[in-house]
Amino acid sequence: MKFFAVLTVMMTLLLAGSAMGFSWNYYDHGATPFDANNNTAPIEYPYGVGYLPSPGHIGEGGEKFDLEGLFVAFDTDYMYVALTNSYGMSSTSSSWGTTFRQGDIFFGFGGQQNTYAIDVSSGNLQSVTSWNYIQNQPGSYYKHIPVRWRVGAFEVSAGTILGSANQTMTFWDGLETNPLAPDATGGDTYVFEWKIDRNLIGWDGSSDIFFHSTLGCGNDLIEYSYPAIPEPSTMILLGLGLLGAGMIARRK
Repeated sequence: MKFFAVLTVMMTLLLAGSAMGFSWNYYDHGATPFDANNNTAPIEYPYGVGYLPSPGHIGEGGEKFDLEGLFVAFDTDYMYVALTNSYGMSSTSSSWGTTFRQGDIFFGFGGQQNTYAIDVSSGNLQSVTSWNYIQNQPGSYYKHIPVRWRVGAFEVSAGTILGSANQTMTFWDGLETNPLAPDATGGDTYVFEWKIDRNLIGWDGSSDIFFHSTLGCGNDLIEYSYPAIPEPSTMILLGLGLLGAGMIARRK
């Protein structure tokens, strides 16, 4: 009976998961496009996310201006990056009469943040020479200096195109499990994915990679750090250390 009870629970979970199932085009990052950044931001906004001077403070709700997740993975040949947001390429504030664009995806190695960028509008990978802050428009945080500086790079202003980032965008209606007002339809979810040849960035796995992106108003910032991959010799030493610790524990 216990076996059948456990089986029933597992089947229930599988069916529930398939109802909210999610498939990725370039890489399988998991069953959900959301991560720990969903409805949060790694920055202290005045009065919280969704308030003055951001678009949400006039009653539109912060959901339509939200970044929901950033995922990164590697295999032997490619780097895979996925960004989830609630607005696609841009979000328009009817209260402010302003449209804010999705920012480019900036990243760099070993503490560098803006060495490279994925140009979201073109789908190209660029080596960054210079970049712009968020949009200087009504409803944005542009004139709030601490937020503007903390949000950082918004879009590439000059750079060298290194190649294509193989961009795709998918619209998934109803995936937002906890939508914020006024989005009463269950929330809108857009997923951007990029597949980038590792030779274009020369990453050998020896250093961390830091990613960040923002919406043009600066109302949300998403950041993600992908750790360095330990060298094989380091992994061997770690394994020997764990083995030795196990032998000492058994002796006791």
